Amino acid sequence: MSRVLKSVSFALVTVGLLAGAAAAGIPDCNLSVIPNVIACPGGTMPTTFTIVSSSGPINGATVELRYSANGNSGACWCTGQTHPIISGTTNASGQVTFNVSGGGCLNPATIAGGVAVEVFVNNIPCKQIGQVSPDVNSTTSPPCQVTLSDAVSFTGPLSTATYGFCYDLNSDLTVGLTDAVLFTTPASTAATCP
Repeated sequence: MSRVLKSVSFALVTVGLLAGAAAAGIPDCNLSVIPNVIACPGGTMPTTFTIVSSSGPINGATVELRYSANGNSGACWCTGQTHPIISGTTNASGQVTFNVSGGGCLNPATIAGGVAVEVFVNNIPCKQIGQVSPDVNSTTSPPCQVTLSDAVSFTGPLSTATYGFCYDLNSDLTVGLTDAVLFTTPASTAATCP
C-alpha cells in the first residue's frame, strides 16, 4: 500500500472515530430519564436524571437546569442555592443527581409562558420540566419550610389518589403511596432552609 493510501486510510479511520465519539455525546432525549425536579428546603430530596445517547449512557455530560424567568421568580430559594441555572455532570452510568434547596411547585401548565425549567445536556435543549416540592405552599422568599399547611394540602390528593402535578413527587403520573413516603420525612422534620 502506498504512503498516500495509508495516509488517506488513517485519516478516514480518525474521522470515523471522532464522529462516533461526537455522536456518543449527543443525548437521546426520548430515551433519557428526566423527571420533574424536586426542590426541598435544605436540599434533602435528590432528583436523578439518566442521560443516554444512541450508544448508551453518556459519561461526563454537562446537564443544566435552566429556570425560566417566571420559574425562577415563582420558586422559593434557600440562601446559597445557585439559580436560575443549576448544573451537574453525569457519571459513567449517565446519571447526575441534583439536590435543589428550595421550595414551591412550578407546574408549566400554570406558569405564564408555559416553561418552568428547561433541561440542557451539553448545551443541547433536551426537555422542559416542572418543579415539585413537599413545600408546596411556599412563598417566594426564604425561609422555605415544610409546614402544617403543606401537610393539609397533600392530605386530599394522597388519601384519594387524585392526581395533581404538585403532589406527584416521583413523576410517575400518579399520586399515591410512594409520594406519601417521599413527603413523610420533610413533613415530620419540618424541613427548612439551613
